[in-house]
Amino acid sequence: MYGKFNLATAILTLALFSYAQQQGWSLFDDVANSPGRTSGSSRGIYHK
Repeated sequence: MYGKFNLATAILTLALFSYAQQQGWSLFDDVANSPGRTSGSSRGIYHK
């Protein structure tokens, strides 16, 4: 019962992802290329 639903969901997700790639959409462009953050050290948080 859930096998067909999972298969249909996976195919739909891959189709939507492929369409988004062709359109040039990206989920992470706004986060990665924001002008306020040039490096990780600019936030004042240091990880050792």
